[in-house]
Amino acid sequence: MKTIDFTHELIKGKIAEIIFEQMIHSTKGYTILEFGYEKVVRQLAKQRKTSQAKDTIEIIRRAPDFAVINEDTHDITLIEVKYMNDPKKSRVLSAARDIKKSWKQASLFVASPQGFYFDSVDKIIEQKGEISSFVHRAVPEKVTVEFLGLLNEFIT
Repeated sequence: MKTIDFTHELIKGKIAEIIFEQMIHSTKGYTILEFGYEKVVRQLAKQRKTSQAKDTIEIIRRAPDFAVINEDTHDITLIEVKYMNDPKKSRVLSAARDIKKSWKQASLFVASPQGFYFDSVDKIIEQKGEISSFVHRAVPEKVTVEFLGLLNEFIT
């Protein structure tokens, strides 16, 4: 039964990633690249032989899911996407701290049935787990509402 529960949570996480990716794809002026461990370096999981290799693999395992590039400024934001049924401050803070261990300049996007949230991990840690609602000038509120409806359609 534990395998089914784990798989259920894994599917929710993948849905959240797809929702985020498609929401960014719907904008103009941004490029989104898959960046996470699962997509880039699966073969490294087979290399757990030395202590140094284990440390390196652990850093890569924590790699954020996406790199989002602003096409005007060429700024790159690394973003970890999480699904949280109930984004409590303690859980958000824990996720931010985990990301910060290996990736100093990253942000966290949380998808939940209640809405989407987004902040830099530094800000989340500074605010003890408080995370802002996702608002972005390139993503109209109407689009955000549509994607939230889509998320809830698949999650519930």
